[in-house]
Amino acid sequence: MLPKIMGAAGALMAAIGYSPAFAETCPSNTDATGAHLSLEQAILQAIESDLRPDAARAAVATARSERAIASLRPSDTVSLEFENFPGIGLAAEIDSLEVTGTFNRVWERGGKREARTSLAERGVEIAEAGVVISKADIAYEIQALYVELALTQARASLAAERLAAAREAETLIKKRVEAARDPLLAGSRAAADAMVAEGELARLTQDAERLRTALADFWGGAADFGVDLCGLSPGGGHNEHTLDVASSPELARIEAERRQAQAALRLAQAERVPDVTWSAGVRKFGTDESVGILGGVSVPLGAPKRAAPYEQKAGAQARQLEAEADALRQSLLRESAQLERTALGATDALGQLETGPLPEAERAVALANDGYARGAFSYLDVLDAQRLLFDLREQRLNLLRTYHLAEAALARIQARNLPAPLQEIAP
Repeated sequence: MLPKIMGAAGALMAAIGYSPAFAETCPSNTDATGAHLSLEQAILQAIESDLRPDAARAAVATARSERAIASLRPSDTVSLEFENFPGIGLAAEIDSLEVTGTFNRVWERGGKREARTSLAERGVEIAEAGVVISKADIAYEIQALYVELALTQARASLAAERLAAAREAETLIKKRVEAARDPLLAGSRAAADAMVAEGELARLTQDAERLRTALADFWGGAADFGVDLCGLSPGGGHNEHTLDVASSPELARIEAERRQAQAALRLAQAERVPDVTWSAGVRKFGTDESVGILGGVSVPLGAPKRAAPYEQKAGAQARQLEAEADALRQSLLRESAQLERTALGATDALGQLETGPLPEAERAVALANDGYARGAFSYLDVLDAQRLLFDLREQRLNLLRTYHLAEAALARIQARNLPAPLQEIAP
């Protein structure tokens, strides 16, 4: 019994990366489920198929078009005016038609064009941050789902080991009951343990298939792949991350919004300076066919007074977004610190579990099985030793889940969850 239990335990440890030093061996390209799918491959496939980045890129294209429009100066105009058309009666014989043609151009003053272009440029930055956010959201969703699937598979492997141990114990107990060496209660309890383990294995297997299907739905593929935590488990402990949220895409977006508000303020300030419209043209007089040259200048009145409310509004929005950016930075730093503490706590607990209780529990199972085979221990002693070992392994999986989900959330905040090929591609 013991060699089978320890053999199954070894298989499970290899599957989920168990060892006192967190070391693990990466699997081959295929497993019982099908082709192995790495986390990076899953993220790349999901982002390629998801439409959210496409929608965000469309917003970038729109913002760039608005930037091109903002850089244009006001259009020049040409006007023609006709006066003194021939009348009727006696006036019909008098050719007094006058034609005036003028060319008009607006001279923008105060840096309006530059301020308008800067405002549109900030809109492009906001849209580009939206592309990164959409990709980071997808990557986080995939990473969380991937971790849940890998750990559910590990729990199913643990349940299979528990079931194998329960069935072997049931067979052994049945022989001992028939030989009157154990009471009937021991046989009934062993059978109940086997049924519970079988039900747990069926439930976890179904959960794993549902998670696998949910993962495949991101790219519309078949759920015929295998996953694992290879390369994701903490190696030799947790590497502390610098609590720097400067690379956060949410912070980048709100910073772009803050700069946009400042650009809007500069545009409102530029509106204080009135534009000048100048015109030049010619006039043809009707009766004597003479020609005159015209020129003119127009300046709107009250520009500073009209611009003042817009300037106040833009200034208030700039201050609001500056406060929101500071608040978001503070919130992200606080959340990052909490996630870092969670990951460190899980890593410490894993280290303590794998260097102390787990080896002792395995030793206890070996001693209980040896003693039971010699008749020194009862079936309950073996059952208790096995249950403790399985509970500790389940606790280890829970700690791994805590660690990986905290790492995923921290990577999402700090924009570390995108594969290298995506980080090299501009929005």
